[in-house]
Amino acid sequence: MVLLVIFAEKWYASQSCKKISIVFNEEHQQMPLLSQQDIRNLLSESGKKPLEGKPFEQIDLNFLENRVESSPLVKSCQISRNLRGWLEVRIETHRPIARLVQPDLPDNGLDKYLNEEGRFMPLSDRYTARVLLLSGPYFDRKNHLRARQDTALFNLIKSIEQDSLWKAQIEWLELDTQGEITMWPQVGDTPIEFGTANARDLKFQKMSVFFRNILPLRGWNSFSKVSVKYKNQVVCTRASSDSMAVAIP
Repeated sequence: MVLLVIFAEKWYASQSCKKISIVFNEEHQQMPLLSQQDIRNLLSESGKKPLEGKPFEQIDLNFLENRVESSPLVKSCQISRNLRGWLEVRIETHRPIARLVQPDLPDNGLDKYLNEEGRFMPLSDRYTARVLLLSGPYFDRKNHLRARQDTALFNLIKSIEQDSLWKAQIEWLELDTQGEITMWPQVGDTPIEFGTANARDLKFQKMSVFFRNILPLRGWNSFSKVSVKYKNQVVCTRASSDSMAVAIP
């Protein structure tokens, strides 16, 4: 039995790679940030080191996994070989939940996605994700939103991305240097002063009051600004420059 196992392992290792099978995670089907050819290029160094026809004993699977995972769009990579002589490559890509835009720069050269782990990553040449937009000086020189001081902001972004109502209502978050947030709606051009990302549930409740009870009666054109950052109040600035405050119990 021992000799048989040793013989089988040596025979198996001496076999050559006949084919590469690449399988993406299910979420990739909705947001195809990478193509199979992109993964093949990573595996073969853009065709310089092809794997097909190469003996398995000369293929370092861990090295290949690390090479594929070096792409900031790849979350994880698992590579194995099967009895048919194929390399099976399973790819999990990151999921973008927001996009950082820099409208003052030519060609938006520094645009980035924010992924589900709170890290910024480059855009994809294959697909443009329709996600929440972020902008403002608060994001200058930030590579992620994983620091403790950014926890509330990251949770706010995730809550908008996961809520079908707010995802449909809110298009853009603009942050000043102090982290004060101005929200821009999908419909109309009236900004919503949200304040900091803290106490988001209470502020969302006040926004719900505005959308349900005030907006249907007045319409977006009636207001130049709406604020939910004050305690127990929704402050609406009329287009005529005066303000009305609605108390929230």
